[in-house]
This record gives sequence, C-alpha cells and structure tokens, in this order.
Amino acid sequence: MHALLIAGAALVGLPILLHLIMKQEPKRLTFPAFRFLKQKLKTNQRKLRLRHFILLALRMLLIALFCLTLYQPTVKSDRLNIRGEQPVAVVVVIDTTPSMGYVAGNESRLDEARRRALELLKELPDKSPVAVIDTADPTGAWLPVGDRDAARKAVEALKDTKGGQPVSAGIARAYQLFMTVDRDTDAADPLPKLVVVFTDRTVASWDAGRTEDLKKLRDLVPEPHPVHVVVDFGADAPANVALLGVEMKPQVIGTNQPAVVDVTVGATGSDRPLDVSVLAKLVGAPKGESKSVTVAPGQSRQVRFEFRDLKTGLHQVEFALAAADKLAFDNTRFLTFKVGESRRILTITDDIEGAGFWQAAHVTKREFDCLVVSPDQIEAGDNGATLVRYAPDPKKPTETVTDDLRAFEVLCLLSVNNPQAVNPARPNDGPLWDRLRPVLRAGGKLIVIPGTDTATVLDGYNVAADLMPGKLKKDLVETRKLKDPPPQPAASWPAPRDGKNGVIWALDDNAFKHPMLKIVDDWRQQKAANLDVVANPRTTKKYWDVEPYTGGPAPAGVIVSYLDAAAAKDRRPAVLERAVLDKDGKAAKGKVVLLTTRMDIMPNDDLWHDYWQEESTWYLVFPYLLARYLAGDTADANFNYATGATVAVPLPRGRLDRDSVIVLDGPPGHIVGDDAKPKVGAQQTELRIGPPKTSVPGNYLLSVRKDGAFIWRDGFSTNVPPEESNLEKVSVEEIEKLTGPGRVFPIDRNSTLRDWLAVALGQPIDLFPWLLIAVLVLFVLEGLAANRFYRRPKA
Repeated sequence: MHALLIAGAALVGLPILLHLIMKQEPKRLTFPAFRFLKQKLKTNQRKLRLRHFILLALRMLLIALFCLTLYQPTVKSDRLNIRGEQPVAVVVVIDTTPSMGYVAGNESRLDEARRRALELLKELPDKSPVAVIDTADPTGAWLPVGDRDAARKAVEALKDTKGGQPVSAGIARAYQLFMTVDRDTDAADPLPKLVVVFTDRTVASWDAGRTEDLKKLRDLVPEPHPVHVVVDFGADAPANVALLGVEMKPQVIGTNQPAVVDVTVGATGSDRPLDVSVLAKLVGAPKGESKSVTVAPGQSRQVRFEFRDLKTGLHQVEFALAAADKLAFDNTRFLTFKVGESRRILTITDDIEGAGFWQAAHVTKREFDCLVVSPDQIEAGDNGATLVRYAPDPKKPTETVTDDLRAFEVLCLLSVNNPQAVNPARPNDGPLWDRLRPVLRAGGKLIVIPGTDTATVLDGYNVAADLMPGKLKKDLVETRKLKDPPPQPAASWPAPRDGKNGVIWALDDNAFKHPMLKIVDDWRQQKAANLDVVANPRTTKKYWDVEPYTGGPAPAGVIVSYLDAAAAKDRRPAVLERAVLDKDGKAAKGKVVLLTTRMDIMPNDDLWHDYWQEESTWYLVFPYLLARYLAGDTADANFNYATGATVAVPLPRGRLDRDSVIVLDGPPGHIVGDDAKPKVGAQQTELRIGPPKTSVPGNYLLSVRKDGAFIWRDGFSTNVPPEESNLEKVSVEEIEKLTGPGRVFPIDRNSTLRDWLAVALGQPIDLFPWLLIAVLVLFVLEGLAANRFYRRPKA
C-alpha cells in the first residue's frame, strides 16, 4: 500500500468538520401554547440528529471506500499465484512417449505440449527456479535461476517422441528436486512449488503401480507441498492403424531354412473393417513384398512373411504400413535375425583318433563345428593371446594357420593325461593350463574330461585348483566294487537293474532345475522324441571320484550325481561346474565344466559306460547339452528389444586388434559423432549400448572393416512396445489419487494458457472494478441525502 493512500485515510474526519460548519440552528417559533412548542422542539432535535449521523456515515464510508479502491485489492486464495512477484519453483514434465506423436490438425500432441510449455515459462515470476524433465530420460536438474533462455532451449530440444518411461518417473524426479530446491537456489524463504505435467494421459503414460510410492515421496517434500497441474492433450476418440509386433522364433536359423515372420496388425477408432497393406523390405534386397489383411475395429490380425534363399550372416527387415495415419511411430516395425554359421568348438586331446565319436556327435547336430588338435598345437601368442595352429585342409598338412582361442565358443580338454606338461619344442610357452588360464579369465568356456592314466592325471589336473571344479581322488570308482548300490530304475526297463552293472544319473526334480538339464525335463513333460534319454538311460561303470571345491570366492557346484548311493549326500558327482574369476579375482567371467567319466573311444575290454551305443540318442544329446549350456542356446538368442533397453552385443572372439574401429549405424540422423564409434577396452568381451542411443526405433548395425571388407558384423533392432499404441486414457480418478481432486485439465486448441492457469491455479480476483462501482453508487446516495437533509422548508 502506498504511503499517500494511508495518509488519505485521515480524510475520513473531513465530514465531521463539514457537519460542524454547516450545522443549522433550530428555527425559533412562537406558539400560543408553550406546551406544544416544547414538544415540537424535542421532535425536531431528534430528526436533525439522526439525519446528521446518516449523512456523516455516508461521507466517511465514501472516503474510506475511495482510498480502498485506489489500492486495487484482490481476494486472496490459498492456491498458488504465479503472476505475482514471489518466485515459484516449477518443474515441467513433458511426456515424450511415442503416443505423443499423434497428429490432430497441423501439429502433434508433443508440438502443442512444447508450445504450451513455452507459454508457461513466459508467465512465471522472475528468478523462479525451473527444471524441464523429458520422460525419455527423467534425470532433469534445476536450470540456472532466472535463465529463461536455458529453460526455453530445454523445451525446444524435445522435438521427437522416443521410447522412455511413464510420466510417473518424471514426477518422482520432480519430488526429488523439490526436496533440495531451497538449498540449491539459496532461497531466503521456502519457495512455493509447482509441478506441471504435459501428457496425453494414455494408459502407457501413467504407471498406476507407483502411485503409493509416489505419495510417500510427495509427503517427504518440505512445506509448502507441491501443487500439481496435469494438462491433458489426449484425443477423446482417436483412430489408429498400427503394426503391433513382429515375431520370429527362433531368431537364428540354419542355412537353407526360410525365415518365417508373423506381423500383427491392429485397428481402433473405425466404424468398419479396414483393408490394411503391409510392406516388408529386407535390407539390401532389390525390392520388397506387400501383403494385405482385413482388420475389424478394435481387433488385430496376423500376416505372415517368408524370406528364402538367405545368405549366412546377419539380416534386418523393415515392415511398414502402405498408408500412413495420424500416429507415425507404429506404422513401422523392425526385425533382426541371423542365418547361423556353425559355432566352433576346439577339442584338445592326446589321441586325435580317439576323439572321433566326440567330434562326430557335434558335427551331426550341425549347430557346432568341432576342431580337434593336440596340446602341442596350442601356442602362446603376442600380447597374452593364446593361439591354435592347424591345417584347414587335412590334405595339405603343411599349410597351417593360427586362430585365437577366444574365437571358439567352447574349449575342451579330452583325455589329456597331463595338462601341466610343457611342450619341449616351445618351452617358453609354459604348461597348457597357463595358456588356457587367460582365455578363461576373459570369459572363455572349458569342458574338462580327464585322461585315464591315473599316475599323471592326478598331478596334471589337481595343480589347477583355481580352475578345476573339484579335486580328483586317487582311486577310480568301479560300480562292480560298490557295496550295496541302490537299484537302478527306468521307465522302459521291466525291473530296476543291479547297480553293480552300472549306475545311472540321479535325475530328480532338483537336477532338472539346472539350466543344462532343463531341456531334458521339457522333453520328458512333452513326451518328445528324445524321451529315451530318460526312459532308457545310459549307465556308467567306471568314473573318477571327485571332491568339489566348496570354499573361496568361486565355489564349485554339482550339476548332477550318479545314483550310486541311497542318500543324496553320499552320491558321487557325474558333472560339476565352477565359475572362473577375472584376473583381479572379483567378477565371474569364464566357466569350467568337469565330467568324471571318459568320452573318447574306449577298447571293448575297458568300457567305462555305454554312452556311445546307438540304441539311445544319448550319444548325440549329451555332447549337445554340454556345448549348448556353455555356448548358449540359439533358440534363446534375441536381437530384438524394446526402445530404451540396454543391449549387450558380444564382441568377436579374437578377431579384433588394438587398431580395430567399431562403427555403429542406426536410424537416419540418430547415431552421430562419437556415438558412431564406440570405444572398447582390451579385455572387453561385450559392448553395452543403452539409452538414449536405443531410444529411437530402428535397425542398428555394428561392424568392423579391414582392407575394405567386413571382418565382423552384428546388430539388433528396437521397437516401441505395443502398449504405446493403446490410445485409451487412464482415468482421471487414478491420477488424482496422487495429485488431489480437480488437478487434471483437458485443453483444446482454442483455449489460451491464461484460461487454464486461471482455472488450475485459482488466480486472485481483482476487486478494483467492483469497488469503483460501489464508490459511484455511494457518491450518488450521499448527494441525494445531502440535498434532502439541507433543503430549506418553504416559507
């Protein structure tokens, strides 16, 4: 209030002074009867006194009301006032999920949200702290106080929709910022707090499961608690045709197999069935293929594509609607798959001919290619590498090549009697264990099948206590010498067999839980063709007695035991495993699996088991189970992810050197600058690529060239989750569980920001025009009263 207005209030006493000056004396009259004159005098005095008081009050009220009008007061509200002078801490959460790309009129929802957010920034009081949060990366921070350009640029930068999190994550970040805003901005008094959310209110944009946690976080914000404004840009009756998904199983197929892909098409908002055409274009192919499907409103249909005569390697496909609609992101879908080369196993053995069955078992399945070499062919290379020297063409044994052991999916020691032995021709290379250790510490996988010479095996294997899953004991176990082994039951046997003639595996429910045997349990439940491995199990007559290493940072585990004792605790291990730690002894990298019976070709008079007999498929299944467990199942391979995911791409084993440059390509214009050439460390086994690089849907390709040719190519695809195509709105009641009632405001294109701010924040009511009218009315009343009171009576 201005000081002159306060002084003006003193003029309230002016009417009193005027009344004293203009006071009229009663008119003296002479009446015949004094009694009537006295009575008239009293009546006249009472009327004059009452008139004077009424007029006096009117004049005093007129002056007071005039001073109040000049002050221009407003009706105060307990709501937030962003049009005053007091700074307000404001967090703007802008929904950039793909559904915000829905176009209505000439602009998308996101474009309108950005425009409205810029209007909001102009309305804020000076020196108001502002934070802008993008739901694709809800890690916003307070911008420099008073720097409106920084806030404007932060909003304008949100030009594209992308995969991300619901606005619930942005609100959580807003609460975290509010907890420290007074300290971060050096505010003298606690600042009012406002969080404004611009969203289309689709189901995918709001995580109802986080509401209770958000309430607790909100209540931790210091007073005054934040005021919420949720601005709803969603369409009430949207129409959309969408590619909801692409599915291919498995994503690695063999050569000469067709790639079969099912594309799901959905439609909403139409009043009649729609004929939808889908285009499929294999990257690098000269032309694409188009197929049509009729989709009823509110339903989805699948259309199938087949790609044939594919070359070995990586393949990527883009699927698209022939006719675009109002929501662009779900008009396209992307897919990556591979036509597989055989994965490589390196088997090291003292008896190359004796590894024939082992090698043939892997080759027959066609998923793995098994190279068999002797220990002397394993050499120490430069920079700590371990190499294998071999002749690719057996007919030309003198023409040899070297390959890094890291290029193999699985390594195997098969009946090597003494892995601690040193090659006399290369004494500086050290023992075989020393050459294998760096490979395992870098993530290599090894199958150990000990030799048969007990005199050398014990020392040669037990010396590697940091790698071996267990310690080999002195004496071999022969079932014919066991004391009272339990009967050996099987579904296809008429009766349990005597354990002295061989023991089976103890395949109980606990054993089937292990990843290596889980597929056997699936076969058992599905009664698959491979059921004979359970119904007609193989028996083992001779095996190593192994004591598992149970201590230390990487203890061993038993995958399965022999049924050679009634009590589970007394049974001897058949297969064991142990993780191999990195060179610092901290993180598990590699893995070693130990078999306790031999797997080479055995003489008829010394058969340790009947695994290789063709009356059962076990001779194929068992080697496959081992290799599949260590190398990974191609049926589990996945190259397709949701946008915003972190993707781990395995680096090529032994094919990169320090001068190799990895190039990352993605959607046009998305991967630029340093992002296009990711750096990798010398011991790095995989490249992890995450948001924001993966926030845009599309096909991504990683490659390394040497002398102009690709020496490695890998890739993946990202797609927006199909839930984003659901444009149905979450209920207002659900949102107001957090924000409080009356906090969600639909906005149309004809309304201005001032309109919904006035409703949302309840701006104070300006009383000036009403007071001015009241002054005028009171002035008229005062004039009428004065004219009536001071009018002289007629003579």
